[in-house]
This record gives sequence, C-alpha cells and structure tokens, in this order.
Amino acid sequence: MEIAIETSELTKTFGLVKRLTAVNALSMKIEKGTVHGFIGPNGAGKTTTIKMLTGSITPTKGSAQIFGISAGKNEAKAKIGYSPEHPNFYSQSAFKFLVYNARICGIEKKEAELRATRLLDWMGLLDFRDRNAMGFSAGMKQKLGLLQALIHDPEVLILDEPTANLDPIGRFDVLQKIRDLAKKEGKTILVSSHILDELEKVVDHVTIINKGHTVLQSDISSLRNQFSSNKYVVETTNNQTYLPQISKLGPAALNPDGNIEVTVKDPEKFKSSLFSLFKGNTKNLSGFYPLKMSLENIFMNVLGDKNDK
Repeated sequence: MEIAIETSELTKTFGLVKRLTAVNALSMKIEKGTVHGFIGPNGAGKTTTIKMLTGSITPTKGSAQIFGISAGKNEAKAKIGYSPEHPNFYSQSAFKFLVYNARICGIEKKEAELRATRLLDWMGLLDFRDRNAMGFSAGMKQKLGLLQALIHDPEVLILDEPTANLDPIGRFDVLQKIRDLAKKEGKTILVSSHILDELEKVVDHVTIINKGHTVLQSDISSLRNQFSSNKYVVETTNNQTYLPQISKLGPAALNPDGNIEVTVKDPEKFKSSLFSLFKGNTKNLSGFYPLKMSLENIFMNVLGDKNDK
C-alpha cells in the first residue's frame, strides 16, 4: 500500500530555559485511502503533531512527510485539507467564505463557485449559503469547517474532533461522509477524536499516543483480536453465585451488564474446565462467548499498562 502520511522520530520541544517536549520521537505510517484514528489523552501531543503535519510549526528533529514530500513545503500543504476543532470564520456568507478559500488555493472563480454550491448541498447547508457564517450554530460551523477543508479537493484530510458540537443525527451524517470520502473517493483521512465509540465505526487503523510518543499502531481488526483473544464472557442463571468458582479458572469479575468476564491463559483448557464445572447442570450455563473489546476498552487497557510501568 502507498503511504500517504509518515513520521519518523518526529519531535517537538518548546522553550529555551524550561524545556517541554510535546512530541517525542513519534513514528507512524498511514496508508493511502484509509481512515486513521489518532487518539490519546489530553496533553499527549496530538495537536502539536497535527500542526507539524500541516506545516504550521516545524519539528525540532525527526521528519514528517505527505506522500514523500516534507511537511511544511508548499507541495505538501497543497495536498492537505485541515479542519480544526474550533473553526473560525470571517464576517461573510458561507458561500463567499468557501469561494474565498478556493480562490486562495488558485481555483478559478466559476469553478470555485460551482464547488462551493456542490459542497454546501452535499452537507445540507445550501439553504444557509447566504447566511453570515459567524452567526452559525456551533454544529453548523463544524460542518462548514469540513467543507473548507474539502474545497480544493485535497488528497489528505486532517480532522480534529470533526463531530464536536453536533447532535446525534449530525454526528452520524458526518461520520458516514468521512467514510465515503475514503472508500468512494480514495482520500486519506486522519481523524483525532475523543469520542471513541463513534470513531471505531469508521476507522480502518488507529494510532494511540501518550506523552508525545507512539504507544500502539494497528489495523482495527487485528487490534480487537489482540485484546479479545484470551477474554471471555460467561452468563449463568446466577452470576454472583458462580463468580467465585469461575475465578478459580482465571481472573474474573462482573462487568457492567452483570455477566462474568474472565481472562485466561489457555483458552482450550478453560473451555474444558468450564464445561466440567457445569456438567450435569448445563441449564445454568446460559451463555459463553469471546469478549469483543471496544476501542474505548482497548484504549484504557493500553494506557493502563503504560502508566503502570
């Protein structure tokens, strides 16, 4: 697969006297045409990394490349569309704002107007084309910010909290559009978001960072398999009663649904022991299946492991 975004030992340090390393030797690769989740706790270095990718700030050391071109060069910037978490607008209509941004990118006026109209219609904002963008609701501003990132038809989209301030219907719509942009138009999309249950519905790969460096990078399917392979859910007619017995087979606890979650070293041995436990009384075993870990659970497991070290 062609690599759209790549960082190698990317580092950014601020301050001359009191040094603060916001990004510390961060390395990642993002394949063309994929939706890539970029997640980490507050202060992990996500925003600083994004600023280096877009060329807003320069790295202290290491490198960042957009399709093999050093981030910050005009050729790299031309390939990127960026939508910040809190977009700001000039005091002008949504239509004129988009046309203005297209013209800055070197697009002829008629083509710029055509693109602005099509994008506003695509996002469901066409009826508001002549409204002053500064008076838009927070959710409408978020959508307009995404259109601004798309106006010059970039190969790469970098989106910071793209569903912030949107209602549930708006979030679903934007997430579906993000997915379509990658799958139908081949765009590469880097999404930074704290709403992990929504993010996992659209991402192909994920990078988790903490304290400025890469903790984990994987495709989402392999990630789920990795963290779910030795975890099972057991449902019985009385989970509280059976919990001590199942705990002897491996570390176990009741989950929020009241069922028993157990971690095992040898899945086959565990299955055999579990069925022996209920031999002759199988009606009390109402369910047994591998645990499907959510991205949020994986995130907490990964950061918990790192913070314990």
